[in-house]
Amino acid sequence: MYRSILAAVSLTAACLSYAQVEVVDRSPSSRGTTQAPPSQPTQQTTTGNQQVAELYYQLQVLQQEVLELRGLVETQTHELKRLKQQRLDDYLDLDRRLSQLGSGAISSVASPAAASVPSASENAGTASPADELKSYRAAIDLVLKQQNYDAAVVKLKEHLQNYPKGRYAGNALYWLGEIYLLKGELETSRQWFSQLLSEFPDHPKVADAQFKLGKVHHLMGDDAQAKTLLERAARAKGNAGRLARDYLQENFGS
Repeated sequence: MYRSILAAVSLTAACLSYAQVEVVDRSPSSRGTTQAPPSQPTQQTTTGNQQVAELYYQLQVLQQEVLELRGLVETQTHELKRLKQQRLDDYLDLDRRLSQLGSGAISSVASPAAASVPSASENAGTASPADELKSYRAAIDLVLKQQNYDAAVVKLKEHLQNYPKGRYAGNALYWLGEIYLLKGELETSRQWFSQLLSEFPDHPKVADAQFKLGKVHHLMGDDAQAKTLLERAARAKGNAGRLARDYLQENFGS
């Protein structure tokens, strides 16, 4: 759009220059050409001045429109950034509320691999809820907003190390399973999803984890275990149940 308007401004400016050349009063030449009647140059000059004034006005209008459009683009860019941040904040708030529903069932978190996440941290019991939320938000921002999955894995494991019994521990386990599934590391993904189901059987993300774990087993060739998990997930309400039913119908005909 900017290019079209700038082209119009350039064309208008060219017309303005042309019009200015055309209205120059022509004096009699030294070669003896016949002088035009006195009234003709005056009429041409008046008409030319009107054209110049009109073109100049149109140029000003176009310049003003360019400024207005530029301001509109800047406003829309700012609004888009605000909406992206609001979406992330809304997700974190929903994630926090869901975690509160299942907080009564939270028990100790162990690592799928002994070297991945230590079993406990000395400062886990003294950290404030605000610090825990800040830690989890930094990790989930890497997943959802920046899509930097390698860095997210480090942050999520660090979060589990610092808050093994925290409010967001189950969520961290789920996202580790998701990331490794996305990376195609099925065995590691299976371990994280299994950890979530084992340690947090009443967590709000259980149905999602059952569906994803069933999918992992199917991709690994264990159809029997995959079908069992998918059927459990299919009984759940919401998006996880619908996805599990669709996956069963597509891959198992049931």
